Amino acid sequence: MRIAVTEISYIARIRKSDGKVQGVFEHNENVASIAYRLGLPYGMGNIARLTGMHHDDGKNTDEYKRYLKAAAVGEAVKRGSVIHSTYGAVFIDRLASNGNIYARLAAELARTAIMSHHGLRDCITEDGKIACCDAERRIAASYAGVENIVNNYYGLESIREDFQKASGEAEAICRKIDAFHQQYPVCGSSNFYLAMYERLLTSILIDADRTDAAYFEDASSILEPPSADKLKDLWRLYAENCRRELEKYKQSKAYSPLDEYRDEISSICAEYDGGESGIFRLVLPCGAGKTLSALRYSLGTAERYAKRHIFYVAPFNSILEQNADEIIKYAGDREAVLIHHSNVVISPDDKEDLKKYSLLTENWAYSPIIATSAVQFLNTLFAGKTSNARRLSALGNSVIIIDEIQALPLKIMKLFNAAMNFLAYFCNSAIVLCSATQPPLEKLDDYKILRPKYIVDKTDKYDEAFGRVEIIPNIRGNGLTYEQAAEHIITQSNDVKSLLAIVNTRQAARYICKHVGDKLKNVANIRLFHLSANMCPAHRSAVISEMVERLSRKDETAKTVCVSTTLIEAGVNVSFERALRSLAGLDGIIQSAGRCNRNREADKGIVEVIFIRDESISRMPYLLKAQEAAREVFFSLESNPQNYLGGALSKNAVDEYYARFISKLNRNELSFPLPNDPEHTIIDLLTAGRKNKCKTNSALLKQAFREAGEAFSVIDDEGEIEVIVEYNSDAKEHIDRLLKSSSLKEQRAELRHLQQYSVRLRKHLLDSLSGGVRFEEETGVFILSHDYYDETFGADNGDGAFFI
Repeated sequence: MRIAVTEISYIARIRKSDGKVQGVFEHNENVASIAYRLGLPYGMGNIARLTGMHHDDGKNTDEYKRYLKAAAVGEAVKRGSVIHSTYGAVFIDRLASNGNIYARLAAELARTAIMSHHGLRDCITEDGKIACCDAERRIAASYAGVENIVNNYYGLESIREDFQKASGEAEAICRKIDAFHQQYPVCGSSNFYLAMYERLLTSILIDADRTDAAYFEDASSILEPPSADKLKDLWRLYAENCRRELEKYKQSKAYSPLDEYRDEISSICAEYDGGESGIFRLVLPCGAGKTLSALRYSLGTAERYAKRHIFYVAPFNSILEQNADEIIKYAGDREAVLIHHSNVVISPDDKEDLKKYSLLTENWAYSPIIATSAVQFLNTLFAGKTSNARRLSALGNSVIIIDEIQALPLKIMKLFNAAMNFLAYFCNSAIVLCSATQPPLEKLDDYKILRPKYIVDKTDKYDEAFGRVEIIPNIRGNGLTYEQAAEHIITQSNDVKSLLAIVNTRQAARYICKHVGDKLKNVANIRLFHLSANMCPAHRSAVISEMVERLSRKDETAKTVCVSTTLIEAGVNVSFERALRSLAGLDGIIQSAGRCNRNREADKGIVEVIFIRDESISRMPYLLKAQEAAREVFFSLESNPQNYLGGALSKNAVDEYYARFISKLNRNELSFPLPNDPEHTIIDLLTAGRKNKCKTNSALLKQAFREAGEAFSVIDDEGEIEVIVEYNSDAKEHIDRLLKSSSLKEQRAELRHLQQYSVRLRKHLLDSLSGGVRFEEETGVFILSHDYYDETFGADNGDGAFFI
């Protein structure tokens, strides 16, 4: 029974626009209600409600009230200087003092989420103590007063009833994890899945807290997610739009015999019913219409099983933007598809569009279809920022397409497997792994992915129909210098209209392209292109667009040569008559083959694999091992060709390559070794934490969530610095606006716009530039002068040093 308390006595927040006050209990109850709704589908509605109900208990103090009022009138206050999250954590922790193990677990899940909702926390401190107990000492003098206020408002009987319900859910979670582990003993540690439940609870609390705060500040700004009935209608509409678009294409002149196979494949995918959740595989040859087929499967599954979202996840922004456009085309509704990656460009002048985009990307809750980058997706699962963790609760009961699965970094393989298992088994999502070259994720020694079901299980006739290339190794001997590689490219280009050369490093691309250019500068009707990450995204997009337009010309005298790094090899929709590939892993070589003879420029396209000995790859240990494994497979192909029908493109060759490659890696390399402590991994931190630190056996949760989040990074960019380039007049204008901006909000808007003009360079190379780069202290950005940006090679100091 609730005892009357004047809830406005203590303040959760003061509205900026008019000074209106929101009471602590009003806010806590609003958050509890939202959290209950978000947690219910995951079997943790009551734990989430309990967590929300007490997350801001610590604001029931005069000290916090003074802090808020001072901030409201513009006095200088230090954000976070008044502790408030510890109180609710301790309050819930004490409810379990005489409880069983499930009561203890419910309390630990809730207290960790509460202490983490403004920044992830480790369960155990640096000196081996339980973090909550250690923090409790700092509020000892004021805790009893807060406890009395909370008990008086809710009533002890009601509080205990809420906690009992939460304990029941904790027991159910334990039993579900135990059942999973008994059925799949080599698919990940029980403690890892408990850590994922903890992150999910934290996600729910963060989202509920920020949603209520935003609603209080401006109720008109809050978007409503579509209802289940509305979603079912939308999925049906998008599937019908898709069929209509396909029929329209069938009637066009562009329809070809190969399109009949693409239609057949996409129809199989549309009709396939593998159940409402699980791990699925879509293995198709390059050019077989993988994106459309995956979309049709997803729409069918989403309508059949009332899914909340369809996610399309791509490893590179170029693939993401290209395929997002295709999804929009076939779904027939641009507003339905949210495209979320770091280089999305919205003009800072379009304030309403910026505001809407920010709302949509905060939690992924409002858009039926989300097309996002692998970086954003994986950060949601593992990175340390609360803005990342907040989105996790949107991933349940969804269809999630992971495109070009082979392009994910090796270091995250086991983390990825376990996270996909969690989403499929515990969160009722259907995961679709897409690629022509799928790594054997289900064959690792531990942390295996659940055995995938094949959406299209018989692909022999499709492999034959789309078998438009042959891979020919030419890797014997000592290899080629840069000059010899350039001469070889020129020789090969004499016989074809278009040729693509893909190399492993930016330095190789720059030097080889320059040598080729010097030799061909007086040759008429030839256009040489260069692509690498030393070109800003806007520059790369312009080059790719020009190159695609030139390749589509019917003019037989117009010759095209491109020298590129690997950024072109996965998903970029270009087609060259012939390709050269510097020796790499077989998966990369096959992806490169996808850019050759895509449009049937020849009866059979040739992809020649060469070894360039000048390439500096000593700092690329994975590539060295991949090259070694590929050499071994090519030797087997030569020795026993009868075992590899289809040559290097055959399933046998791909399976053998992965088996050889993975055998060359040590156990930790697939578990995300810690940057400064490679003997330990992020999986260690998310299961047992730091065993050498823990001095107590009483804690059920020992995970180091903050340390794991800080260590996690999808891209290995350590030692690199982002630099904004004075690429063109638009870049210069927005750089000037950035430097003149007067608020953090304006700076963020300008920085988002300038993402398309940024490159990442190593610090020692910046130091060598002297006056070419400047650091702006007010905004914390580096700016590269246009004089040091080459119209062909991008960031350049003239001697290729940037390309090491």
